[in-house]
Amino acid sequence: MSRVNAVQSAMGLFQAGKPEEAKATLRKHLARAPGDVGALKLLGALHGELHEDEESLAVMQRAVAVAPKDAEARFMLGNIATIVRKYRIGAEAYERTVALQPANLQAYDGLAKCLMSLGEFDRAMDWYERAIALDPGNTDTYHRMGTTLALLGRVGEGLAAARRGLAVKPDDPALLEFVVYYQNFLDGVDPRRHREEHAALGRTVAARIGAGGPFRNQMDPEKPLRVAFLSADYYFHACAFFLQGPLREFDRSRLTPFLYAHPTKRDEYTELMRRLGEWRDMSGMTPWEIRAQAERDGIDVLIDCAGWTDRLNMECCALRLAPVQATYLGYPNTTGLPGMDYRIIDVHTDPPGSEEHCTERLARLGECFLCFEPPIGAPRQEGEPPCADSGPVTFGTFNRMMKVGDRALQTWARVLREVPDSRLLIKIQIAAEEVAPNFIAKFERLGVSRDRIITSEWAKKPGEHFPMYRRMDIALDSFPYNGTTTTCEALWSGVPVVALAGSTHRARVGVSLLHAVGLTELVAADEDEYVRIAAGLAGDRARLRHYHATLRGRMEGSPLMDARGFAARFEALVRGMWREACGRHGS
Repeated sequence: MSRVNAVQSAMGLFQAGKPEEAKATLRKHLARAPGDVGALKLLGALHGELHEDEESLAVMQRAVAVAPKDAEARFMLGNIATIVRKYRIGAEAYERTVALQPANLQAYDGLAKCLMSLGEFDRAMDWYERAIALDPGNTDTYHRMGTTLALLGRVGEGLAAARRGLAVKPDDPALLEFVVYYQNFLDGVDPRRHREEHAALGRTVAARIGAGGPFRNQMDPEKPLRVAFLSADYYFHACAFFLQGPLREFDRSRLTPFLYAHPTKRDEYTELMRRLGEWRDMSGMTPWEIRAQAERDGIDVLIDCAGWTDRLNMECCALRLAPVQATYLGYPNTTGLPGMDYRIIDVHTDPPGSEEHCTERLARLGECFLCFEPPIGAPRQEGEPPCADSGPVTFGTFNRMMKVGDRALQTWARVLREVPDSRLLIKIQIAAEEVAPNFIAKFERLGVSRDRIITSEWAKKPGEHFPMYRRMDIALDSFPYNGTTTTCEALWSGVPVVALAGSTHRARVGVSLLHAVGLTELVAADEDEYVRIAAGLAGDRARLRHYHATLRGRMEGSPLMDARGFAARFEALVRGMWREACGRHGS
């Protein structure tokens, strides 16, 4: 078989769902023609598509060995080396790519990312600057630079890079989105200015997406409502944990839930969620196609479950899918979209006065804006705290390190200094090999020795991390961006959580959760009180044992896990929105 026939045959087999036969065809051809770089590149790509990353790496190394001047092979090697975290190999491959293709800006980005991961910060920034000098009007480079910095915990520097790009192109939607999203992780952000930046982004997206036609819904204030929940996260994800209970408990005679899904992943939770409402698979659909589906379904109220964590959701809401639209659950801030009518929160996350921080009207749920249901198979883990009577106290945080601002780090260091021999357990996450050393170094500068910071193993499978909660005595909530799922998981595991009451939604979710479970004594008004609460709890082993033995039961009996009551409150809130819309329609 000739090279062309072998490649075409392999492609046909792969597209027909026969990957093993496709790979066998290429291997047979390569046994006769080992120097065929085209066949090697295809074989490497097929391994990559099948997530056979080590095999893909080996094949691409063969490809560059037989064709050292093939820029595409070098670039592909850089990509797969980055995936398997062999950053030195990746950096070399990307640098050779740039030498062969000086205008390949993606190679500059890949090279800089590898160098950042290797701790070679100055060299990484130099390569980004070279890319900017090569094409200063290409805003993608500023965005890539900003994203790399932010993911490695340098959020302020990432925002500075994005703002440089906005100076070149002020209406760039990707950079505007970057700026509004990543400011959620930063201390000291002016909420009014943040609102205006969200509004600028909302206007930009709305202007680009256009407007849909008029709705034909029957505007009867008391009719059964058809309510769509738009999300990409119908899998093992926080969205599913907080939606499944209410979806199961809605009164179908008054409210029919539709699950508008464009899932990025599918698993057993996807199948569970499919059974909780009228399922609509929106995968690959445009906002206009999704709107057409919403018209066919007669959707009265659209609930966005993602905010600016999902651009497709925001484009759909800018186009407007229903007469009433509300944002809920997935984003801790305003959307800024002209077509978003409401933002669903509670009085603890957004107390009176928070209205000025949002472009939407605030719709406050009673008790708590969340309803938690633990993942399937989450183990029951109540028992003695790890420190028992006299062992060293282990504080812990399983939040993303990006959520931990400088003030939180300083406060946690004070807690550790206040409690002799105590430790802090942090959870390994994606890119943690690069982030954790920087995180630990910050503690060392604050007077906490490296050996007091413990990194847990990386939980590769969903739910594997639950037993790790039993390694901590006290959980420390992050700020300015609080934990949500992690706080619920810690409480479910019997671990008390100390939280700080901030001034914006993202910094007050912990307040809401702890109020819902009746743990207001663990909410601090300022950093000094945060230290006092955490250190005081560490010194009271009897109280710690009581929390560890009773928190699961307290949580199960609280509004936070009352799915039926929450569903009724949510339904009443949505009904109020609909009645207002009907009133405006009739006036």
